[in-house]
Amino acid sequence: MVEIVDIVNTLIQSFLISYFPYYSLVKDNLTTKKEGKIKLLWSFIIISTIVVFFTHTIKGKDLLIIIVNLSNMIVIGCIYYKNYRKAIISYFIVYFIMQISVIACSSINWPIASILNFDQNLARIVSVYIPVIIIELITLYSVKHLYSIYKYFTRYSYYFGLSILFIFAFDYILSISVNVHKWSDILFKNLTLITFSIYIILAISYMYNMNTKMLEIEKLNKALNNKNNELKKIKHDYGSQISYINGLCLMDQYDRLKELLQKIIEGNDLVSDNVKIISNDNSIIAHIVNSLNTQGVHIIIDEEFDLNKIDIPEHDMHKILSNIIKNALTALNNNGLIIIKTYKIFTTVYVSIKNNGPKVDSDIIDKIFDFGFTTKEEFNNDDHGCGLSIVKELAENNNGKVYVDSNSDYTEFKLVFKI
Repeated sequence: MVEIVDIVNTLIQSFLISYFPYYSLVKDNLTTKKEGKIKLLWSFIIISTIVVFFTHTIKGKDLLIIIVNLSNMIVIGCIYYKNYRKAIISYFIVYFIMQISVIACSSINWPIASILNFDQNLARIVSVYIPVIIIELITLYSVKHLYSIYKYFTRYSYYFGLSILFIFAFDYILSISVNVHKWSDILFKNLTLITFSIYIILAISYMYNMNTKMLEIEKLNKALNNKNNELKKIKHDYGSQISYINGLCLMDQYDRLKELLQKIIEGNDLVSDNVKIISNDNSIIAHIVNSLNTQGVHIIIDEEFDLNKIDIPEHDMHKILSNIIKNALTALNNNGLIIIKTYKIFTTVYVSIKNNGPKVDSDIIDKIFDFGFTTKEEFNNDDHGCGLSIVKELAENNNGKVYVDSNSDYTEFKLVFKI
């Protein structure tokens, strides 16, 4: 009897975690209903098969929980690979609900079996399977309400990482619960402890990176507040000047008006404070930025590591950085923000050049380092499409690598050098 109920529960769970990613992405117009239904069918079949297969091949229930969850995430991520982040977040929401229900109902099962002297199988069906199935059916019926939670989570890119952390956290809670109640042998207990230790290390590393990003955001907010204060002052100054100009017009004093306008123009030409250097004014990055036309683009340079300490010819480093920065300026088209940051972790130096320009299309992002490749259709000569290929060649010739990451929030070129 338990086996039949378990199969029914497996099918409901497999459908639920397959359906909500389909529902969410169709609702977001990221896939058509026809294409989405095909993906829904495939994900349901594959996930159901995986669960049944691992259930009958893996003896340790604690390890089974983690492996099945990881397999489900891989299936969902691969089937919706173009929007894997949103698909994984939608998976996390329903998985969270399922795990909470299992943890709560399992806690009831053990006291029922021991206190009321129930048959173990009957106790599991009554106190675990039936309540869990009811919760799953209610969840399936409430996908419209869950969609609003999904929309909130997908607003912020860091929720993807947090989702994965929470998913595995619940897995480990269940695994430890299984161990406590002696449903596992010593081998799988040890494997659970080892993988849990790895999970803790990764979680700490992720939180450290999150803290670094939060500090960076604080710096940006501070810079933004300073700019807002400057704009308020400029607004006040220009308001006074406009009132004065209006007065001169009313009095027909055009000679003085011409003189005043000339002074205003000359004053604007002297303004060039769109570059904010946090650390080293005399660095190679500062020299490159100051040599370029950065009109309309705000640039923040934060150097925690001096690039002059890397054993790379200065002219090579200059070519690498200038090509990437020029590429960012072109993408921003005189309106945006560039953040340049250098730092060192152990024996590796990182240079991050990030801009808030348009996303690089996923179809071409792997080609941008190819020689001759360019997105500038107005240029058809041989002078274009070489800059980023030169960056890649020079970086690799100097024991380095260059990577690019692009999404709707930012595009980042990251240089990595071993020292």
